[in-house]
Amino acid sequence: MGRVDTPKSTAAPARLDAVDWLRGAAVVLMIQTHLYDAWVSPAAKLTPAYHWTRFLGGIPSRLFLMLVGVSIALRFEAQLRKGITDRKSLVRPVQKRGLEVLALAYLFRIQEYILGHMSQAIVDFPRYWPDILRIDILNCIGASMLVVPVLAAPRAGRPAWARTIAGMLFFVLLGPVIGPAHFPTFIPTWLSAYFGGQRPMSWFALFPWAAWPLAGIAIGHVWSRASGTARRQALAFVLTGLAGAALIAIVTVIRAINPYVIRYPSELVQQMGPGSFVYRLGMNGIVAFIAWAMVALFGTRYSIMCRFGRTSLLVYWVHIDLCYGLIAHRVGLYGRLNMTQATIGLAGMIVLMLGLSMAKTEWWDPWRRAARQRHQTAMV
Repeated sequence: MGRVDTPKSTAAPARLDAVDWLRGAAVVLMIQTHLYDAWVSPAAKLTPAYHWTRFLGGIPSRLFLMLVGVSIALRFEAQLRKGITDRKSLVRPVQKRGLEVLALAYLFRIQEYILGHMSQAIVDFPRYWPDILRIDILNCIGASMLVVPVLAAPRAGRPAWARTIAGMLFFVLLGPVIGPAHFPTFIPTWLSAYFGGQRPMSWFALFPWAAWPLAGIAIGHVWSRASGTARRQALAFVLTGLAGAALIAIVTVIRAINPYVIRYPSELVQQMGPGSFVYRLGMNGIVAFIAWAMVALFGTRYSIMCRFGRTSLLVYWVHIDLCYGLIAHRVGLYGRLNMTQATIGLAGMIVLMLGLSMAKTEWWDPWRRAARQRHQTAMV
């Protein structure tokens, strides 16, 4: 049975435009993170200004993964309002999309492999083929969409709160153990890297990164269920911001009392631990409140963030090549700019990506819809 016979509400919650704004903010922070990393010279990377770009650079990956969970929760809630409670009907569409994202991740890596080594001899290409199998953010998103819904899909028409939070804690607490682990050599690295392992093969392993979409599912259920009215939605986001500030304060106080309350072998492993997770979750909560406030004050019609949020995959795909690819090397941008020059370049990159986003939403998407309608009319 895929549906329940009990009466269901036909009233949809108020639209969560703040989610688009949040995703757009993650896009802008992602661009600045990659551009400064790629274009700034080694000397300029020693400055305090560059240090702050790295601090902000910790936001987008976690925010993207959390928003994956939020989107999954919003999908679950929409299906529940239609009376769909069968777990297969809830889980399989998410997993199907996860497989599509995984395919895109490997397609992206193949493109990067070709473009990144165009200046080298063809005979040298086989040396670099492991780059294709590296586990990056898209791989993690796709893999999470295969695993997370199995744990967090609603049961009996209700959100699986306990299982979702337990799964989140499972990945967080085992993150510092499995995340940096060395796996047996008989396990292929391209497979073990999804669970943990050493960089550069395993940048975004499920331990601990799958905790973020699980946190997002819990948050998404709360936001959706609190969005029956604009007033309740406002209260939900205000409380999200306050909770975020509280989490940051708790971690800050504990670290001030004893910075070594949990001892890690390296700073990298520390970033996989529960303290870092709670602190960054708090930051995401504050950013979520800012997103809601900006949408409430200024709307979405002319919002650059919302526009970026609706074309995030396209912007991700293109800007990576412009930051790290052949063009940046050929024109002398890669690793050669000071912070001022790189900031000017960042402004130019954002304008360029905004133009790309507008071209998709204002020209390509309407043309594609019109072409589909013409085709459907011709088939009648």
